[in-house]
Parts: sequence; C-alpha cells; structure tokens
Amino acid sequence: MKNIKWILCDVGGVIIKFTFTNPEGYMVGTRHFDPKELEGVYSEKDYTHYMLGELSHEQFIGRYLKKHKLDLSVDEFNEAFIQDITPNQGMKELFEKLEKKYKIALVPNEGKVLTKYRIEGSGLLPYLSKVIPSYLLREIKPSTQFFKKALAIIDAKPDECIFIDDTKANCDAASSFGIKILQFENVKQLEEELHRLEII
Repeated sequence: MKNIKWILCDVGGVIIKFTFTNPEGYMVGTRHFDPKELEGVYSEKDYTHYMLGELSHEQFIGRYLKKHKLDLSVDEFNEAFIQDITPNQGMKELFEKLEKKYKIALVPNEGKVLTKYRIEGSGLLPYLSKVIPSYLLREIKPSTQFFKKALAIIDAKPDECIFIDDTKANCDAASSFGIKILQFENVKQLEEELHRLEII
C-alpha cells in the first residue's frame, strides 16, 4: 500500500495484555486481592471521565478504592498495575520492522497516568513517533471525532494511515472515516495481515 505513512495502534489487548486478569489474584504486601476487585476499575462509571481527562488519576483511583472499600492506597494500586503489565510476545519485533518504514502512533482510550504506565511497560517507546491518548483529545473511540483530532495532530490524511485495534466498534469507526483497519486477534494474525497488504 503505497500511500501509508502512519501506523495507528491501540494499546490494551494489542501491544500489552489486559491487566488484572490473573485468576490467582494479586498480592500487595501481605494482602490478597481478587482480580475482579482491581479489574472492576475499568467498569466504573467514572472511568469515562478519566479517559476524557475530566478526572485526575488520584481522583479516579482514590474514589474507586474508597467506594469499594479496598485496603489500598493510590500508590499501592499503581504498583500492582505496573507489575501486571505484560507485553504481547512478538510485538517488539513487529514494531522494529514497522518503524523502519512508517511512523507509529499509539492511540489508546486512557487517562494520563495509566497511559504512561502502559507505554513504559510495553517496552515500545523507542519505536514511537507519537502518543495520542483520549485524555488529550477529549474524545473516546469509537467517536469519529477521536480520529479526526488524532489525524490533525499528526497532519495525516485517512488514506495515509492503518489503524490496529482489537475492538470491532473502534475499527468500524476508523473505517467509516476512511482509515484502513486491521482488527487485532493475535500477533501472528496481525503479522500475516501486514504481509498480505505488503506493509512489511
């Protein structure tokens, strides 16, 4: 695909595995937490406001811990989160190939601090040209305004981009905006699709 200049990529479920999914739970000091107690943070109504940049990390996590009476400080929650970040095997090697020919931007739905932790934990920072999270855009995928604003930041046209995400609704929104999409299933499938399109 001759026109492609940018690879736009989601983070959670694509470059790193989802956090707080270990069925054995998590130890923080001497305290044990069920994964549902920690993973529930993503289902919280306030999470949308956090992703939009309307709540600080301390406000969002602090409220969640207090509401659910979890014996954790915000710093302890952060520590557990950071320790649970697991890169998807093979993504680093794939990004090494892509970065030689294209600019790469990460475009997650996420708040400021969790974005920082996820990207640092992925090990992919050296290959990135841009990080454009929802909290900066004040828009959340699958809004087409998310993509409009993201492309304005990188000064790119829709047909100059490929968008990779594991969520169909997000892919559909990008496609409706004129962006070529690849719905992520696993690293092997993604690499095969990129070869098929002669991206790598």
